[in-house]
Amino acid sequence: MNGMKIIQSLALISLLLAATASAKTRTGSYFLGFGYSMAESGADDREGDFFRLTAQSPNSSNSDLGVYLDYGTMERGGQDATSWNLGADYLAHFNGIGGRSVQLIPYLGAGIGYLDEESPIRLLDDGFTWSLLIGSEIQFSNSLSLNLAGRFLGLWSEFGENEFTADAGITWWFDAVHGVSLEYQRAFEAELNYFTLKYLYSWQ
Repeated sequence: MNGMKIIQSLALISLLLAATASAKTRTGSYFLGFGYSMAESGADDREGDFFRLTAQSPNSSNSDLGVYLDYGTMERGGQDATSWNLGADYLAHFNGIGGRSVQLIPYLGAGIGYLDEESPIRLLDDGFTWSLLIGSEIQFSNSLSLNLAGRFLGLWSEFGENEFTADAGITWWFDAVHGVSLEYQRAFEAELNYFTLKYLYSWQ
């Protein structure tokens, strides 16, 4: 897939740049993220393209607030369907575990959102959503980190309609302002894989 080759090439370039840079970490930082995401299913012919916008701000020394917007289309059987997802998360992170070379920063979170899809993709209906998060940022240096997380989400109107996603993402900060992340997400009920590349801009 040509899109995957492009993302792999950009990730390799970013890794080489990060090896000579020193910057900061993602947890507890102010940043905006602008990204492109490809979605594909291993079960059928569904595939899609999404624009992803994220913003994060520290709420206190031990917590962050984040908002996100996903907008795009999913193609199935030659038909395109619009999808958008707007939400906000509260993340409480704990003291780092580990030494100078590798440090784990575990976190818990909760979120609310609104999902609207012309054809069901993530859940079987539209409406307000809730989510619970658990994960950890693994910091390898001041500029390089790996994020591993899981999100359990569902509809407020139907608590039996749920989804679980597993997320992994590598973040490189080139300097105090600019960074990039390469992310993978697996939605188990929908049987979808998302591959995302984001540019990160930090204003503080």
